[in-house]
Amino acid sequence: MLPIFLLAGVGFIVQRKFRLDTRTFSKLSIYVFVPVLIFTKVYEAEITIGLLATVFIYIMAVQAVLLIIGEGAARLLKYPRSKKKCFINSLIFFNSGNYGLPLTELVYKGDPLAYMGQIFIILVQNVMTSSFGVFQASSGSSGYKKALRDVIKMPFLYVIAAVVLVRALNIQLPQPVMVPLGYISDAFIAFALITLGVQLAEIRVGFNLRDMSVASVLRLVVSPLIGYAIVSMLGIQGVLAQSLILGVATPTAVNTAIIAREFDNEPDYASQNVFVSTVLSPITVSIIIYLLNGTA
Repeated sequence: MLPIFLLAGVGFIVQRKFRLDTRTFSKLSIYVFVPVLIFTKVYEAEITIGLLATVFIYIMAVQAVLLIIGEGAARLLKYPRSKKKCFINSLIFFNSGNYGLPLTELVYKGDPLAYMGQIFIILVQNVMTSSFGVFQASSGSSGYKKALRDVIKMPFLYVIAAVVLVRALNIQLPQPVMVPLGYISDAFIAFALITLGVQLAEIRVGFNLRDMSVASVLRLVVSPLIGYAIVSMLGIQGVLAQSLILGVATPTAVNTAIIAREFDNEPDYASQNVFVSTVLSPITVSIIIYLLNGTA
C-alpha cells in the first residue's frame, strides 16, 4: 500500500504549496490519460472473450446490487436529487485504475490472469463512467437532454469503438504511433495517483460524519462482500476470483470527483467521499488481502 500513498502524497504536497488548477488535471485524465491507457492495453492484450464476458457479468452484477442499495440508502437519508446521484456514483464506481491496477501488480506480482482481470475491470468501469456516470453527474445539476449531450462528448466511447475496429481488422499500428501512446500509458499510474493527491488537498475539512460513514462502509466493506457472493455464484475460483474481489474493494474512484467537478454536481461531497474512503482503505484493503491470501 505504501507506494500508492507515497505518490498520492506528492500530489497532496505540491497542491498545498503551488495551488494548481485541478480542472486541468481533470481534463488531462478524462481526455488524454484514461483513453490512451485503455486503447493501448486493449490493443496489446491477448483478449479472451470468455474472460471478458465473465468480468463484464461480474462488474454489472456488483454495480446493480450497489445501485439498488444506494437508491434505498439515499431515500432513507432524504438526499436531494443532485446529492443522490453523486452518492450512487461514489458507490458503483471504484478506483480500479489508479489504485486497483498497481495494487494487483504488488499483491500478485504481475500474474497475467490477475492483471488481465483488472484491465477488463478498468475497461468496463470506464465505459460505465463515461456513459452512466457522466449522465448521473450531469443530470444532477441540469436536464436529461444536456446530460445525453455530455455523454456523447466523452472521448472514451469513441476510443473503445476505434480499438475494437483496429483489432477486428487486424491493423498493425506503426511504431511512431505506438511509442508515444506507450509513454502516455506508462505514465498513467503516476499521473492518476498524483491527481488523487491533488484532489485530496482541495477537499474542505468540514464534512458530515454520517454521510461519509455510510458511503465509506458501503464502498469498502459491503462492496467486497457483494463481490465475494457474486464470485461464488458464478463459480470463479483461484487468482482471478481473488483479483476480482480485491478490485471492488478499492475506494471511490477519483473519476467520480473529476466528473462531479466537470459537471458541477456536488463536487465537494464527491471529493470528500474519495478522500474518506481512500484514507480508510489501507485498513480495509489490508484485511481483505489477508483474508484472500488465506483462501489461496
